[in-house]
Amino acid sequence: MSLHAELKAALRKAVPTGYLDAPEDLRVYSYDMFARAEPEAVVLPESTEQAAEALALAERFETPVTPRGSGTSLTGGPTPVRGGLVLGTARMNKVLDLSRADRIARVQAGVITAQLQRAVLEQGLFYPPNPTSADYCTLGGNVATNAGGASGVKYGVTRDYLTGLTAVLPGGEILATGGRCMKDVAGYDITRLLCGSEGRLALITEASVRLLPKPEAVRAMSAYFTDLKATAEAVAAIMSSGYAPCTLELMDRAFLKAVKQAYDFDFPAEAQALLLIEVDGPEATLGGQMQAIARLCKEHGAFQTTVAADETERAALWQARRGGTAALVRQVSFMVSLDYAVPVSQLPAAVEGIGHIGRKHGLDVAVIAHAGDGNLHPMVIYDPSDAAQSAAFAAFDRDACNAVLELGGTLSGEHGIGLEKAAHLPRQLSPAFLRLAREIKRSFDPRDLLNPGKCESFCSNED
Repeated sequence: MSLHAELKAALRKAVPTGYLDAPEDLRVYSYDMFARAEPEAVVLPESTEQAAEALALAERFETPVTPRGSGTSLTGGPTPVRGGLVLGTARMNKVLDLSRADRIARVQAGVITAQLQRAVLEQGLFYPPNPTSADYCTLGGNVATNAGGASGVKYGVTRDYLTGLTAVLPGGEILATGGRCMKDVAGYDITRLLCGSEGRLALITEASVRLLPKPEAVRAMSAYFTDLKATAEAVAAIMSSGYAPCTLELMDRAFLKAVKQAYDFDFPAEAQALLLIEVDGPEATLGGQMQAIARLCKEHGAFQTTVAADETERAALWQARRGGTAALVRQVSFMVSLDYAVPVSQLPAAVEGIGHIGRKHGLDVAVIAHAGDGNLHPMVIYDPSDAAQSAAFAAFDRDACNAVLELGGTLSGEHGIGLEKAAHLPRQLSPAFLRLAREIKRSFDPRDLLNPGKCESFCSNED
């Protein structure tokens, strides 16, 4: 499929410095960590109005449009599996407003999450959602997937901070939802409907987010265990104790070995798992919380707990957590990072089950987790060009989904459905839910032009 010549000319006129169709450019916008598919062209608008004109043209020529932030997705969500246009938000990268009085920031969709976090910290404020890819991912992508991350255990996910959106509907109509108010119950909550819709309903171009006062202080601690299930049991004990850590991250031995090789991050030889634990709040309260949490860890098998002495030691722990996935990717031929969530009380059973399923199918599986909110990320290493290994991965994926659902969990805690989980979705969601979802999709996008081919259960025309 190639674009109509009239559409190409109109897009070049509408977005004069943001139209790309050279092969090397198309390749850049053709993949994420899960899937690959090349578009016919890439459009990079600088404003909502330019994006609206591009979407109006796309509908006129019945051309699919795939929204894209910075491409850090792990599910195939921003890959243009039906060709057409990729509409990237990279040039919509401005913090438009930051109000201390209202504790609100309004940003364009292409703003990097860490850029916003730094900007609000300079004002003594705090934007809590903290995806591990915060240095690279965009606010628009965070909204599209309702991203969470390491702070979710105490502060929740992106949806919890949204107060308003500007978005463009298929066909080019501009939609504004919500605003600057902390309370707003006027009409349906379309802001939160669009959050997590994975670019299937509208193209998000701006977001207004709620900010909190910056915590007075933060303390970090490492806790090493000789048993992965015992580590998860310690997490459940911490969460039932009444303490409120702002970070509770689990890394297993396979992940730590990759980190050690990449960053010379040393860890005890007998360690099978590490918890990175942080508490924040008034300085005077943190020492007591750390002591109590360390005691709980030791009661559940931790053989070493160490409070970071300074920001350098804290940064080393975070380098291990944030850089570990990239370290693992560099050391293997192929890896899929999966995403499930279970009630935190079921975390011990979940990590034990994932390990058992990996061994059953002969696959190497590393496990990390935003453990405090039960969000697991098994990383499965295999060769997709090997038919037997591909079959083993498919069996692992099926069995892991079954195990998570049997524990009362969900197929995605924060990555979204995309291509990776589309086939499994009807196993979690009821027929009535899926019917309503399809009707919502048709209301927004009757021609199925916006990010087609994703979340297929939602866009099927069976009914």
